[in-house]
Amino acid sequence: MKKYDVVIVGGGIAGSVAARYLAKGGINVLFVESGITPRDKPCSAIQFMYFQKLIGKKIPKERLCTNPITRLYLERPNGESMKVPFKMLNFTRDVFDDWLNKIAVEEGAKFRDGVRCDGFKRTEKGYIVSLHPKHQETEKVETRYLIAADGLSSSIKKKIRPQDFQEKKPGITLNYYLKCENDGGLDPNALYQFWNLDFSNLMFAWTYKKNDLWVVGTGHDNDVKGHCDDLLKYVKNKFNFDGEIVKREGYGSKFCLKDPNHTYLGEGNLLFIGDAAGLVEMYRGLGMDAAALSARRVAKAIINAEKSNKTALELYEKSMRKIIKKMNKNAERSLIYIKTNEELLRYLKKNFLKMGMKTFFGNLLNNFRSAEKLKLLPA
Repeated sequence: MKKYDVVIVGGGIAGSVAARYLAKGGINVLFVESGITPRDKPCSAIQFMYFQKLIGKKIPKERLCTNPITRLYLERPNGESMKVPFKMLNFTRDVFDDWLNKIAVEEGAKFRDGVRCDGFKRTEKGYIVSLHPKHQETEKVETRYLIAADGLSSSIKKKIRPQDFQEKKPGITLNYYLKCENDGGLDPNALYQFWNLDFSNLMFAWTYKKNDLWVVGTGHDNDVKGHCDDLLKYVKNKFNFDGEIVKREGYGSKFCLKDPNHTYLGEGNLLFIGDAAGLVEMYRGLGMDAAALSARRVAKAIINAEKSNKTALELYEKSMRKIIKKMNKNAERSLIYIKTNEELLRYLKKNFLKMGMKTFFGNLLNNFRSAEKLKLLPA
């Protein structure tokens, strides 16, 4: 039976970043991904520039979309809008995650794709993990630490905390990808945010270009397709824009957390990171930066636990305390609690300038902060 210091289940952003920093710290780590890479993953995949600090490398140009995002278009429920300069990273998860996998391997981590975790058993020294390569027999490996980085509907969490899940998802997001003859009145270098409950009651609705396809998407706790259809009709009319839908991408699943704002970092030497830990926020509309940050911190906790009288879980929980507190506070400001566009407009008029200034200066200050002290945005 092969032995490792750490086995990570999930080869997305959280799993890859954790594997890379553990390997850099001299830890013998294996991370596995159930899909065959490069694999497609439903995700808007737009991030603040500070994201590069979190992953520890500048993203090569060829791993980004051909059209960079350099501007934000913000529209209120009454149609008032503004466009402001703001650089953001724009990529697709198949190309980007494949790159993260490769740089983790370059640091010494071992990676296997097409391998799912069928189960695990706790032992005195750690865990026996059952790994099932595609079209092969299940095999077992031994590890001191097991890290779950397998998404919001984590199969590992379902095994130890089934009470946290329910079958019907209270809200999902949906993207339409459109192939178009031309861009109409849309700016291919802008991220369009539509703050309007007619389109989304989970966050803003969005439109932006990714390589040669336009993305029109929204999130809603009821009839997300109907609201996405309404958004698409609105965008077509307002911006003289047309095109054929060539792909539909949903973020839903059969199972989800009963409380989408619930976080759980682990028990014993079983640790959770990224979406599997519940570190995704509807208020911010983002989770990739929190995934990378939690991955760095779990790696640091495991490395430091070797020379400390505290456990890795204790160190990890302490390092994440402020972030989780901020996420819980943000959850109280979710759009789901706003019932009308009139109420939303009042909320935006009262808070939008302050939110924008905090985000602008937070982004500016992140240029001078270390990766460990970055502030997750928007503020």
